Amino acid sequence: MDLLAQVPMAEVFEHYDLRLSIHHQMTELLHNGSIREFAELALGITDPRANYSAVEHGLGKKVLSNPSRSKSVFELAMGLMRCKRPSDVPSQIIELNIPFLKISVGSEISMLLRPMEFWVANVRSVWAYLLIKHAYNFQLANEELELYRDGERSSEMNYEIWWELHRLLETSQVHLHDLGLKEAKRQHAPIGEMRFLWADAIANEIYERRQDHPESPG
Repeated sequence: MDLLAQVPMAEVFEHYDLRLSIHHQMTELLHNGSIREFAELALGITDPRANYSAVEHGLGKKVLSNPSRSKSVFELAMGLMRCKRPSDVPSQIIELNIPFLKISVGSEISMLLRPMEFWVANVRSVWAYLLIKHAYNFQLANEELELYRDGERSSEMNYEIWWELHRLLETSQVHLHDLGLKEAKRQHAPIGEMRFLWADAIANEIYERRQDHPESPG
């Protein structure tokens, strides 16, 4: 099965380009020391495209329900900029322990800040990983995804699961990136240069289209 054969890569690039503009805005706000403005953008409050993980679960305003947390979010970003390895990202997020800001939201911030080095661990990227893991079997990917959405786990267990998922996702994100390059060339579509931002745009597109597949639940 050619996963991306029916995916319009020009639309993927449009999504990538929008997120690229967010990347530039975030890095500029960080450089300028604009604490409140940075936090509101990084959490998808001023632009929902900046953090799907926060927006889809209504977490941005919960994080900033205490105004002092804007500084904490800014400090997290500064810490993410200092991370030497991708494996440092979950540690940085957990160490600061900002209420309502867990690995999915924090890793999305890391990717938007350093899209050549860091990837996001959210529902979209996890689903893409599961789809590849199950040899493009949509039904199996959907069924396993529900396991990670189980809300009955303790916070400690969720941290352990998402920490491990973050580690596992690198290979699938690189795989998506490479598939996207090949398919975009075939379709004569533009290509995103920022590796994990490009993979994120592809993961987003196939996630949005998963219900179109006959093996996906309605």
